[in-house]
Amino acid sequence: MNSLPRTGQAARRGNSTEDLFYRHPLFVRGAAFLDYEGVIPNDAGGSMCVRDLVHRFKFHRQPELAYELAHEAALDFLQSDFFEEVDVIIPVPLHRRRFRWRGYNQSEYIARALSDVLKVPMDTEHLWRIRNNPQQAVMHGEERRENVRGVFAVTHPEELYRKHILLVDDVVTTGSTLLACMEALEVCRGCRISVFGLATAHH
Repeated sequence: MNSLPRTGQAARRGNSTEDLFYRHPLFVRGAAFLDYEGVIPNDAGGSMCVRDLVHRFKFHRQPELAYELAHEAALDFLQSDFFEEVDVIIPVPLHRRRFRWRGYNQSEYIARALSDVLKVPMDTEHLWRIRNNPQQAVMHGEERRENVRGVFAVTHPEELYRKHILLVDDVVTTGSTLLACMEALEVCRGCRISVFGLATAHH
């Protein structure tokens, strides 16, 4: 997978992913692995876009592809100090209705790959999506922020007391979904939050 269009953000502070979150008081650091619009050449002389890979694991029932890419991301990021002091990995949750329709949460596959490489536990029990809001893909800016306002909630926040949480999403665009998760996690006293995206569409 050497031909993947990596962003190099893990080793670069103040990158475009961090720019989305640095104002939040709990935020520590953030990075995305791949450029969403990046092109991947193949041995036959053709190519495909990272966007196409994301659509395959998100909408075409190939979640194992998300795991494989995230496994490669974990190995890549270990060359930096990005994952240091992370205590728990939390994927952005799907609402139960969307989970039943899709059959899986692609962000869980990403988080599980990171967990397997880092030997850091994945947690899907504390952060919940309590409202089945419309998908973000066709929205922009303030519309995205309003769409996710109040969507997430935390159960038993005391169990995340003083934890360094790694929030995981598939694609980071405006950061509105992850910011909504961070706002929900503010009830967890003393916690700190970092952000990992498998790809970024933010420029």
